Amino acid sequence: MSYKIRSKEKNNLEVEILVSQEKWEESIQKSYEETKGKYSVQGFRKGKAPRKVIEKQYGEGVFFDYALEIAFADEYNKFLDENMDIEPISQPDVKIEKFEKEGIVLVATAPLMPEVKLGSYKGLTVEKGKEKVKKEDVEAELNNVAQRQARFVECNEEAKMGDFATIDFVGSVDGKIFEGGTAQGYRLELGSHSFIDTFEDQIVGMKVGDEKDVNVKFLENYHEKTLAGKPAVFKVTVQKIEKKEVPEINDEFASNVSEFENLEDYKKDIEKRLNEKLEKEKERNVENELIAKIVEGSEVEIPEILIERQLDIFVKDLETRLSFQGIKMEEYLDYLGTTVEEIRKERKDQAKETVKTRLVLEELVKKENMIVSEEELNKVLEETATKYKKTVEEYKKSLDNRTIAYYQNDILMKKLLDFLKTNNNII
Repeated sequence: MSYKIRSKEKNNLEVEILVSQEKWEESIQKSYEETKGKYSVQGFRKGKAPRKVIEKQYGEGVFFDYALEIAFADEYNKFLDENMDIEPISQPDVKIEKFEKEGIVLVATAPLMPEVKLGSYKGLTVEKGKEKVKKEDVEAELNNVAQRQARFVECNEEAKMGDFATIDFVGSVDGKIFEGGTAQGYRLELGSHSFIDTFEDQIVGMKVGDEKDVNVKFLENYHEKTLAGKPAVFKVTVQKIEKKEVPEINDEFASNVSEFENLEDYKKDIEKRLNEKLEKEKERNVENELIAKIVEGSEVEIPEILIERQLDIFVKDLETRLSFQGIKMEEYLDYLGTTVEEIRKERKDQAKETVKTRLVLEELVKKENMIVSEEELNKVLEETATKYKKTVEEYKKSLDNRTIAYYQNDILMKKLLDFLKTNNNII
């Protein structure tokens, strides 16, 4: 093949590719063979008409467009194979510059992966911190466990903050009942602030069977615009009041919620687990700080297309998370009074930083010649394969290329983090 790189400046490739007359004729023939079934010619069954007959009826250039795609794809892929250091970000724009006896001269332009100028990534200093779990942390965890073990008991006493009140209510604005403001048997935790401010405060002091008008005012920025800023009245009837009974924290409690027979042993175990958790958090903080310092000290011009792709990922992730909660994207946007475009605009700086971080880490991996060996991959896959009672080879056959790549990237990241922690000062 024949080509000439005209430019690689400013992360943009411009390459001139000559498609020989022989290659062009091959491409025309291939185009004919793959598309001839689309053309109807009198006297021939579909797909059986000779090329010259179709060209005479539909025009000499009938097979040109697809032939051009074929010819360019073949030659461009050969060009990339011969220039492994060139990494286009997207499919190129192609134009015909010359069409002559010697062949066709095509000019392709495409954005390239930007050059990353790494800053210092060895000899940096980050603080791990000397924090240890305190006695108060252990007590707080004990109280959390006790709260989770609490039971709820019906009573006829006045409702207090922390109680659960099961209520019926009908809401109205300007004397008219509004949509979504009516419910029966609604279980409300007083003090949870899940209703409009002051609503729960006004339930305090009510007993089972009591009825009351609860007066509130919707916020000015309330998502339902017809209600925003307006006063409302909720006619409330209390059906049930439940008080939370939290178990006493003692030896019996410890034996009920753990493998330990006494409270002191249980506390020691909690302290141990909290310290392990704290150490992992400190390790993550060290890793994040190291990466942040390296990224900050590195230089890279980020093409807009990469930022837009990252924003696409952000929006798609948000949509997926909302769907798990049974919320549609349109409902979420309406609730916040915003648009996808506004969300993209707000997160653009974050997207840019995310892309820069990824590019810097990829450059580090290249510079230090880090690879994932078959043995390393198999070792990780074996752990999962064992759970499914399969051999590594059996498990690998069930995985697609994307999943294999995920495992490889995970291994690479761990190797890179280990490298960075070894070659920098953690104090």
